[in-house]
Amino acid sequence: MNANVALDMTIVEAINWGNDKLKENLKETETLASPLLDSQILLAKTLGEPTSFLFAHFDDEIKNSDWEKFQKFIHRRIKAEPVAYIIGEKEFYKRTFLVNPHVLIPRPATETLIELAIQKSKEQTDDCWFADIGTGSGAIAITLAAETGLPVIACDISSEALTVAKTNAEKSGVTALIDFRQGDLLEPLIKIFQALKNKPQENSCNHLIICANLPYLNNNQWKTLDSGVREFEPQLALIAGHDGLDLYWRLFRDLKKYRQIFPSTISLLLEIDPDQVQKITAMIGHDFSGTEPQVIKDLEGLDRVVMMGI
Repeated sequence: MNANVALDMTIVEAINWGNDKLKENLKETETLASPLLDSQILLAKTLGEPTSFLFAHFDDEIKNSDWEKFQKFIHRRIKAEPVAYIIGEKEFYKRTFLVNPHVLIPRPATETLIELAIQKSKEQTDDCWFADIGTGSGAIAITLAAETGLPVIACDISSEALTVAKTNAEKSGVTALIDFRQGDLLEPLIKIFQALKNKPQENSCNHLIICANLPYLNNNQWKTLDSGVREFEPQLALIAGHDGLDLYWRLFRDLKKYRQIFPSTISLLLEIDPDQVQKITAMIGHDFSGTEPQVIKDLEGLDRVVMMGI
């Protein structure tokens, strides 16, 4: 037997082994787990190949070094570590984003916000900028920049998250379009537009589209999440007070307080939990009377994005 081959283990046998191990041992709370798909993704990453490679090389034997690496990946997954963190990346809106435990893993539901923001930018005849509040991995900011070619201000309170986002921007070739700023919620935006107000000749923004996918879970919701989310994803990016709306409340407060320094027209797009529609629309009515927010459903038919002009 070749010394570099793992017990004559073939690709298809390795996939099946990983699938069986995950089925037997993956924590019961991992309700969204797909053992077979996870096994395929982890083996492809081990081999440095796309998953399509596996199906064309089922009978190829695996080297000992790759077999050992694959086993380690499977055992990490058994402990409920998300696949995205194990392989260090996640697909989102046709692009691959680097991720680590400092940033939330991008979710398909957020693509609804992306689509709405792109459409909103196409409706503007004046110079338009985006702002991404709580950018995390940069998935929203980078996608908007890449899809529209428009400038984006991307803010996050976490320096570690911004490091990931900047790496992703460079990887996607949109670094020149994105101004990354560290700060709490609107703080960086307020500083930027206060400075521009004193130098109007440098301000080319007539319409600002603010996108915010802020933490919106409450403590009770967090306790019911799969262990992979609770134990591995950043709590800072998930929980926001007893009703999950603390950060949106602060966002509205500051936007109302500093409204005069921002462009004359603003579109605000917010990702929410479907159960928060009544509360967040009441908050909007309190701070921005006369505004009529729209609630848009995601691809699963759930109320997901609140959109309004102020």
